[in-house]
Amino acid sequence: MNKIKKRKNSLVIYISGLYSGPNPSPGVGIARSLRQAYPHAILIGVDYSPRSSGIHWHDFDEIWLQRPWDELDLEEYAFQIQNLLDSGAFWISGLDLETIWLANTLSKHPNLLIPPKEALQQTAKPEIQAHRDLPVQLPPYLRVSAHPDDEIHEFCRKYGWKVWIKGPYYEAYRVQTWMEFKRMCALLSNTWATDDLFLQAHVVGYEESIAFCAYNGDLLDCIYMNKRDITPEGKTWAGQISDVPAEILAPLQRIVKRLRWTGGAELELIRELDGKLWLIEWNPRFPAWIYGATLTGHNLPALLVERASGISGKPTQGMAKQFARIVIEVPVRSGFPLAPLSEPAAHLFGSSTKHPSGMPVLASRLKQRRIQRRSSPKLTKSFSEYDMQMIFEEIQKHNFNNIDTPHRIFLENISSYLFKHSAEAIAGASARGVPAVIAYSVKTNPDIRFLKLALEHGFLAEVISKFEIKKALSAGFNAHKMVLNGPGKWWPSYLNIDAASSFYAIFCDSIDELERLINDSILVSNISVKFIGIRIRPPWISSRFGIEVDDPASFKKLIKLRKKIDNLCLFGLHFHIPSHHIGIERWMNLYKSIMGWAKAFEKASGIPVGCIDIGGGWFPKDWIQVMLPSLEELLNTASANLNNLNCLILEPGRALVQSSMALVVRILEVRKSGSNIKEIVVDGSIAELPDIHNYPHRVIYRSKSGDFALIGRGECRVLGRTCMEDDVLFDNLELPSITQADDFLIICDSGAYDRSMSYEFGK
Repeated sequence: MNKIKKRKNSLVIYISGLYSGPNPSPGVGIARSLRQAYPHAILIGVDYSPRSSGIHWHDFDEIWLQRPWDELDLEEYAFQIQNLLDSGAFWISGLDLETIWLANTLSKHPNLLIPPKEALQQTAKPEIQAHRDLPVQLPPYLRVSAHPDDEIHEFCRKYGWKVWIKGPYYEAYRVQTWMEFKRMCALLSNTWATDDLFLQAHVVGYEESIAFCAYNGDLLDCIYMNKRDITPEGKTWAGQISDVPAEILAPLQRIVKRLRWTGGAELELIRELDGKLWLIEWNPRFPAWIYGATLTGHNLPALLVERASGISGKPTQGMAKQFARIVIEVPVRSGFPLAPLSEPAAHLFGSSTKHPSGMPVLASRLKQRRIQRRSSPKLTKSFSEYDMQMIFEEIQKHNFNNIDTPHRIFLENISSYLFKHSAEAIAGASARGVPAVIAYSVKTNPDIRFLKLALEHGFLAEVISKFEIKKALSAGFNAHKMVLNGPGKWWPSYLNIDAASSFYAIFCDSIDELERLINDSILVSNISVKFIGIRIRPPWISSRFGIEVDDPASFKKLIKLRKKIDNLCLFGLHFHIPSHHIGIERWMNLYKSIMGWAKAFEKASGIPVGCIDIGGGWFPKDWIQVMLPSLEELLNTASANLNNLNCLILEPGRALVQSSMALVVRILEVRKSGSNIKEIVVDGSIAELPDIHNYPHRVIYRSKSGDFALIGRGECRVLGRTCMEDDVLFDNLELPSITQADDFLIICDSGAYDRSMSYEFGK
C-alpha cells in the first residue's frame, strides 16, 4: 500500500482485460484513449495471465498481474480492490465476468466505473429487458435448459438450422445439424460451467454497433459504428463512426438514466436490408475497438474518467471518420518474459489459449452465485400432448414379460391417427380447389402395415426401384397408383415386374433420362403413364438431384420433346426440398417461387403443366400443425399460377411414420459414480437406430415392476451393445435413481429411417 500513498495526488486508473489477440479485450484501447487525454495519469494494467499480450503495451505505467482465477483468494482480492478505490484510484473493467463479479462483490463505489448489478440483470442475454424502449427487436431465442430436446429441434427446424448456440457470457457457435448442436452445447457448458445456454435465430444483415459511456445514469457521449471489415471470428477490424440517430439516442438516454448506468457499453446490432434493426448483445464494457472512436474525436473512456474524477482531460481532436486495425510488434516488458509454448500435445502446440484472461475459470468459481442465476428445470413435457398420451397408452398395453429385445413396437393408434387425419385434410382442401393426393414413401418405411394404411386411405405409393414396386404390389397397390422417382428407378434390370406397366406419374432426374424414358420405355415397351415430368432444382439449392431451373441447354432439349410428351401424357414437375433443412417459412417461400417459375416455364415452352409433386421430408408436428392447415392456401397458389393443373401430389415422408414406431431395449448394466448413474449399457445399438444422432428421440423408462416415466436431460450416457467406439445412443439422459439391470428403455420416434436403414450387426 506504500505506492498508493505516493500517488495520493495523482490520477490513478486500473484497467483490466489486456489480451490483444484475435479475440481481443478492450484494455489496450482504453489505455491508448486515456493516455491521449491524461498524459500524466498513472495507468495500471490488470490481467490474470502472462499470455495476455497487452501487458507489454507502453501506455501502461505498471502491470498488476494476478494469479490465475482458480488460485486467487477472491475475498482478499476484493478487499485489495476496495482499498484501491478508497485511496482514490479508479477501476475500469474490460472483462464481462470480472464486471459481474465486482458488481456483486463490492458495494457501490463512485470510483468503480462499472454498471450496478441491477443494470447488469436488465441487460443480460438473451432477454436484454432494457431494450424495450429502443427501436430494435431481439432475434427469436429459446432457452436450452427450459425446453426438452424435441422443442429445441423444432426451433431449429423452424429457422432452417440458421441458429446460434450461445452462453450467458462469451462465445457463440453457428450450428446446422443436431449433432453440431449437441457438441457445441457440451463445449459451451463445460467451458463456462453452466447449462444456462440459449439458441438464437440467425439474422442476415450488416453488423453495426453503438458504444457509449455514462456515469450514474447520465449519458456522456455515444457513437454509431458501421463495420467495414471483420475477422473470421466476427471481430471488428475496420469501421466507420457516425452520430447515433435521434430515434435511438432519446430512448437510450432514458434507459441509461433508469438503469443508473456507470461505465462503458456496447450494443451489437444487425441491420437487415429493409432497415430493420436487431439487437444481438448489450456488452457491459467498452468494445475492443474503442480507440477507433477516439481517433474520430469521441474519447469515451476519457469522458467517463473526467466525470468521475472531476479532472479535465485534454480535448480530443478527430483525425478521421473511419479507422482500421493493423498488426504491430512491441517490445516485451521487462520483468514479464514471454511464457513458453504449450507442450506439443494434440491440438495444443503453439496455442496461447482462447481466453488467456481466465474467464472460463472465473465462470466456474461464480457458478453458485451468478447474478443471472435461474432455475434450470429438466422438463419432460412432450412437444405434442396428443401423441405422447397415445404412445403411453399403447406401450402400457404391451406385454414386457419374456420380451426378446431389441424389439420394435408398432404404435397402431398413432399410425391410424396420422394417416386418417392427413387423408381428411387432403379431401377437405381438394373439395375447394385443385385435387390433391398423398404419395406414401415406401423407402421411408416399407413395413407392410404402413403400406396397407396408405392403400386404405387412398394414398399413392412413391417408389424408387423395382424392389419397391414389387413391395407395393404385394401390399395391394396397382401400378397405376404408383409415383416412380429417383435416379435408379429401373434397378435391378433382372427383376421382372410384368404387373407394373401403367404408372400414375414418373419423374426423371435429367432431360437425358426423360428422353430415354419416352423413346425406350414408353414407345418401345408400351409403359403407360398419366403424368411424365422432371425433378427441378432451384438455382440456390445445393443438391445432387434435379435439373437446374435456369439451365438453358436443358430447357432447349425439353422443348424438342414437347410433341412426344403431348401425344403420350400430361406433363409434370417435381421438387423435393426437406422443410427441416431450410426452415418452414423458407420452404413456403420456395413453394411460391416454384409455382411462379412453373408459370413462366409453361408460357415460354408452350408445355402445359398438369401435375406438381412436392416432397418435403416433414417432421410429424410440422406436417400436422403447419403443412396440412396451409394446404388450401398452397392449392390456391398453385391454381392461380397454373391454369392447366389438375393434380397436386404431396410426399410427407417421415411425417406419417416417424412417431409410429418405438424401439424397446433392455438395460444390461448400470454404472455409477457414487450414487449417481453415469452410464448404462443396453442391448440396442446404432444398428437398430442408425438415425439416432440426427434428431432427438423421446425416451420412456419402464421398470421391471411396470412403472413408466418420460425421461428428460441429465448426465447419463447410454451405450450400445456393440464394440464400436461411436455406439453411444444418448449422452445426456436423466434416469431414475432406481434404475437397474433388466429395466427397459422405450426409444420413441424411431419409425422412419431408423427402421428402413437399420442393419444386422453383432447378432
